[in-house]
Amino acid sequence: MIKWFNVKAKKGVASLYSNNITLNTTAMYPFEDAHRVQVGMDDDGNIVIQPLNRTVVESFNLDESCLLKIERHKSFARISSTALMKQIEDVLKISLSKVPVQFETSWDPEGNVLTILVKEGLM
Repeated sequence: MIKWFNVKAKKGVASLYSNNITLNTTAMYPFEDAHRVQVGMDDDGNIVIQPLNRTVVESFNLDESCLLKIERHKSFARISSTALMKQIEDVLKISLSKVPVQFETSWDPEGNVLTILVKEGLM
């Protein structure tokens, strides 16, 4: 049997900087309709990002301080927040700067979250 290589298959990648999280084209796909996002950490120490559409944001009593704006561009998406990145630095005990720290991502359609696979290590 022959297995053909797919040169367009790309892994989702999140790049962590001192002031933002940048998602590549593959990782940003689930956020096409997102109005805001929530960012947190799971029990395994991985970063999770949940997209929230406008209806959810406006219909539910969500804590405004937990909602972050996501900027979508043609080839990437960005969540900018120096305060968020400082919290991530502190929890993960890493130093973030203008040079990205990159991790693979995984989309969970059932949980409706993108997981940045921190515990699997750097790319």
